[in-house]
Amino acid sequence: MSFENKSTDELLRIAKAGLGFTLIATGKTAEDIDQLANAAAESGAKITFVYKPISKKTHDQQPDLIASSV
Repeated sequence: MSFENKSTDELLRIAKAGLGFTLIATGKTAEDIDQLANAAAESGAKITFVYKPISKKTHDQQPDLIASSV
């Protein structure tokens, strides 16, 4: 079953029911991810978020990523 084409509301209902799933999260907003993670934490569901690279460039061709914490 594919979950990528389901709306955030549908995914929230699944997570709140305690059912786990794997989701390709590339393209989802941070707010969507946060809502899904919170729903899973409350229900005990396990959601695996997978991020596929947006670019087809090889790792050596991609610019370095900068991470900072606030």
